[in-house]
Amino acid sequence: MKKILTPQKIINQYLETGIVLAETALNGDYKRGNKIAKENRKVFASLGQNKDLAMQVLMQVMNSDNDKARSIAATDAIRLDIMIEQAVEVLEEVAKRSDIIGFEAKTALKIWRGEYPGKTL
Repeated sequence: MKKILTPQKIINQYLETGIVLAETALNGDYKRGNKIAKENRKVFASLGQNKDLAMQVLMQVMNSDNDKARSIAATDAIRLDIMIEQAVEVLEEVAKRSDIIGFEAKTALKIWRGEYPGKTL
């Protein structure tokens, strides 16, 4: 039986993913990070089926205090071709950080802008 994901559960998944990926990037626990990233990809895939839900959820996550979750949501918005202006603003803001989270946001922007030929988000 497939579990039903409510908007709040999806938001919580993004926020938890942001927390875990920020922690694992710093402590090197990539196995744990990869596991939660894989779970989040499944959630992202379901958002592709419902753009209205995706807009609602991703906007809330992009407005959270969790910079890693914000950048994941912004990148996913760009992948879904929704809320591009807001997503770019979030990535540009997060990219100002001088840590791995900022670096990842900068890299996402460069890929989106075509500065890495052959790479896609």
